[in-house]
Amino acid sequence: MKVKNTKSLIIQNILIFIPFLLYGIYKNGFLIYEKGLINLVSVFKPFFLIIIGIIIKIGIDILMYKKIKIDYNFVYVFLVGMIMPYNINYLIYIITFLISYFLALLAEKKLKLEFNKVCFIYLIIILINSLFNSFNYQNILESNYNYSFTFLDLLMGRNIGGVSSTSIFFSLISYVYLTYSIYYKKDIPFIINLTYLLIIFIYFFITHDNTILLNSELIFASIFVATLPEYSPYKVINQIIYSILIGLIASFISIFFNSIISIYIAIFLVSLLMNIKNIKLKFKKEVVNK
Repeated sequence: MKVKNTKSLIIQNILIFIPFLLYGIYKNGFLIYEKGLINLVSVFKPFFLIIIGIIIKIGIDILMYKKIKIDYNFVYVFLVGMIMPYNINYLIYIITFLISYFLALLAEKKLKLEFNKVCFIYLIIILINSLFNSFNYQNILESNYNYSFTFLDLLMGRNIGGVSSTSIFFSLISYVYLTYSIYYKKDIPFIINLTYLLIIFIYFFITHDNTILLNSELIFASIFVATLPEYSPYKVINQIIYSILIGLIASFISIFFNSIISIYIAIFLVSLLMNIKNIKLKFKKEVVNK
């Protein structure tokens, strides 16, 4: 991919994320501020989480490469900030983001191990944060008030999830727009969601539990995180296998553990497994050639 195309794709992605960010500020900032539960500065927490990631990326670029690299890491750190839980501690976030981002770069450079960086950073931050804070995605309003939302409310984003990733409406609009790009792997989100829904519908018919049928985080991550160019396959058959595995793993984790974090665990595991397989194939070819 040419540098020009890379730059334009980075800009395109970030522009697509702007409506999500604005809605995140509204849902997880303004609505809480309106109730007098936070100060004006705290309204912009979704924005600050993204800015922190960008500053860390630029700082490590300067330390490692002596320049600011225009690469997909800008998209990755933007995404990490968007999918963070509301109650994330700033200090823990900064420290764990810095360490996990550096470790991911090191693994790629030294070990040639390319796993989904967004999921890796996210899972490390969530794991460390859960050791010090309660594992909870609810914002202050969701924790203190009982709401009965309409389907339209849920569609717009009044779901529990990442600070800027709960809008199913914006996710679907973005997906339709992205399908017109020749670089976008449009089959991956469709197969992931189809596989997930098939398993969850079976679970629903057995248990009558519909709480995980509408999973806004899975929809968002399948569209933006599972399709990242560096960590998802290009061949159609590999995309199908990749997507089905993610959908299966995410559905079972949703049932037995947590529906919000399930998609990120699934994407990370499958991207890691496929990368290990590729490394083994390369190693075998090198041995044969020798």
